[in-house]
Amino acid sequence: MIKGIAFDLEGTVIDVEEAHHKAHLNVARDAGVLLTLDEAILKIPHFIGGPGKVLMQELYDLSNKSLSPEAMLQRGDEYYEEFLASLTIAPRPGFLDFLETAQRHGLEIAIGSLTPKNQATKLLEHSGLLKLFPMERITLEEHVKNLKPAPDVFLETARRMNISPNEQLVFEDSPRGVQAALTAGSKAIGMPVYKRSETIDALWKAGASKVFLDWKSVNLAELLQEL
Repeated sequence: MIKGIAFDLEGTVIDVEEAHHKAHLNVARDAGVLLTLDEAILKIPHFIGGPGKVLMQELYDLSNKSLSPEAMLQRGDEYYEEFLASLTIAPRPGFLDFLETAQRHGLEIAIGSLTPKNQATKLLEHSGLLKLFPMERITLEEHVKNLKPAPDVFLETARRMNISPNEQLVFEDSPRGVQAALTAGSKAIGMPVYKRSETIDALWKAGASKVFLDWKSVNLAELLQEL
């Protein structure tokens, strides 16, 4: 029986992928790697879902080595903040209704994200989610030892909800997030940002029980029965 739901933050709940991906492409360009968004999604394993340190190492390996991975990461953060300023930071359409439905079903809720605390706090505050998720139910990069696809983040979300990992349902937008959930012993639902066949297929291949293209498409009662 599912007793709680853990949500990945970036992409899954708040779509700021445009800012992230424009920043990644700009850093790649600065390091001599010219990629379109389509090319980056196909060629760079961690382009969707990160983490940033691993992604920058992948870009560095393709680059002219004029920038170190550390310099690329710092430059990427600067670009991200610049592009983020032009975006509306809000939950994806339908998420708040889904969250209300989950709480009416008596389910525990948590956030499990590898976003650094300084960035996550800004997103949570500006989106209004900080009023809906107690801080003790929010697991971030600083709270775990191993990054996705290791299970640490979702083992921690289950612990914070006082449930077993096999009683937890995880919503994720990246294959590595899905793998992390499964390794933790939880079921995972794919919630991609990009409605592209290769993005959707990657979530299925990672082991997602279902894939939904938006929150309005999720009928929680039916989903819980099917699981």
